[in-house]
Amino acid sequence: MYQLVGIPSPPARPCEQHDQANNDSEDLKSLIGNSNVEQVQNTGFDSQYKKVMEAVKEAGNGTVKVFRVELEGTRAEYYVVAVDDKKGRIVGLKALAVES
Repeated sequence: MYQLVGIPSPPARPCEQHDQANNDSEDLKSLIGNSNVEQVQNTGFDSQYKKVMEAVKEAGNGTVKVFRVELEGTRAEYYVVAVDDKKGRIVGLKALAVES
């Protein structure tokens, strides 16, 4: 299941103040309120989900990163994100996964 998300900023850091919005794991940790965030690289995600990667790339600044958030047990969320420089926010997709 995929869900388009404009990842919201917490009340202390509204979007208007995100002049230098970034798509790194520290920003994502604070934005989603979960410290179990790790960047995923070289997994074939970009070739398997090419349309997803292209859509996020187009919505953002062209640099797309994939992050994995460990939930409980075998559940995880994957965030495919980029920075929307025009609006100073992180945009992307969230995929829910059950891993074995």
